[in-house]
Amino acid sequence: MRIHEIEIYVSNFEETVSFYKNILMFDCLTETAEMANFRVGNSIFTLHKEEKHAYYYHFAFNIPPNLFYSAKKWVQERIPLSTEDGEDEADFSESKAKSFYFEDPAGNIVEYIARFETTPQSTEQDFNPHHVLEISEIGLPTTTVAKCVEKLQSTGIHRRSNSPIENNTLTFLGEYEDGVYIIVAPIGRRWIFSNKQAIGTPIIIHSNHGIVKNF
Repeated sequence: MRIHEIEIYVSNFEETVSFYKNILMFDCLTETAEMANFRVGNSIFTLHKEEKHAYYYHFAFNIPPNLFYSAKKWVQERIPLSTEDGEDEADFSESKAKSFYFEDPAGNIVEYIARFETTPQSTEQDFNPHHVLEISEIGLPTTTVAKCVEKLQSTGIHRRSNSPIENNTLTFLGEYEDGVYIIVAPIGRRWIFSNKQAIGTPIIIHSNHGIVKNF
């Protein structure tokens, strides 16, 4: 699976747009009073203004594995990293990946992830914003995990490694070799590296399997 674009709805809109444009230095394609979108490697990242609700999301971006520590240093020089049990990075040994996390002004839980088996290494040694390769993950909270998973599978997006569906855990949908996932999350489950629980939010996901829209 490939995620071509995600569209999310954020408060603190102007500050959040500035964060992605001037702090993370994503390439801004369009900016209006109500919407901004950015090119992030092979993906488009779109923000819609929504000041009536304090929605927040979890999403991740793939980075080259050999630039993980360079990327971490680059981000850490600009914004504080999130921590979990005193650690500021996560080691996912089962999926051969490492991540670090931070929050944007809208309260989104943002992750940069290096996948050592599926993401190509860079020929360069020092990270810059153009090394952010693509949208890697997007959380999709729901009260009906099994029903949501079944709907996604009907479009051709399958569970990673055919993992079981459990109502109280995360379900990753996408092929392991692609390193790109929709994460079906039960509402109320805490996102790691934050004190925030998954909440219902409007979201549009454009992938090579079509469009997922939950409102």
